[in-house]
Amino acid sequence: MARLHVALRRAPVALTAVILAVSLAACASGAGAKPSPEGPPASPEGSQVGLTPAVVPETLPAAATSSNAGEAFELRSPAFADGGDIPVRFTCDGENLSPPLEWANVPEGAGALMLVVYDPDAGRDLGASTDLGFIHWLVMDLPATSTALPEGASASPSALLGAAEAANDFAAAAGSSFPGGAIVRGTGYDGPCPPARHTYVFRLMALDGRLGLPAGTAASEAISAAEGRLLGVADWTGSYATAR
Repeated sequence: MARLHVALRRAPVALTAVILAVSLAACASGAGAKPSPEGPPASPEGSQVGLTPAVVPETLPAAATSSNAGEAFELRSPAFADGGDIPVRFTCDGENLSPPLEWANVPEGAGALMLVVYDPDAGRDLGASTDLGFIHWLVMDLPATSTALPEGASASPSALLGAAEAANDFAAAAGSSFPGGAIVRGTGYDGPCPPARHTYVFRLMALDGRLGLPAGTAASEAISAAEGRLLGVADWTGSYATAR
């Protein structure tokens, strides 16, 4: 298995702190009539439209490392190597499919999992709804007993195993088209669409229980609801450079 980034803690810690402690640079995308790289949807005059972000703190220490019966909490994608190129099919230039993900060794005591894919380099001026960065995908209440999501799981209730997807930071452009022709979901997965090569963070978090929030909940609300309930974190990263 390829290199993994792992941050675990025996007792729950504040979520946004751990996310920020091991963040990697990445780039968010935006949308106008056709979403353009970086930022939220533009007005007809070309000015950016804000997405009314919620304040999320970013002042806490990194989690201590730990393990589950000697086995590290692991996340990987069979579609690309850790730190490798994200295939076009999972981006705005292709089919905008969510990539397949696999995980193992969920920490003992976990009651649910939350997945977030985000870009810590794209701030509020580029449409990020939290101080963590631009959210591309957030899945709430995955079963703690689950081990994988197949390719194209986003928007498929059966593939998501009953989990709910939050609104992402393309929400204001939902229903418009990406450069590759795929429709912007706004809720669920919307993939990389950078103007140059950027890195994206796929992060799986073990929580002490379900959040119980409905599909379409703002990503910032889901992240805030998970504060203090974190038992473990596992990362996988990928990068993408458009051919446009």
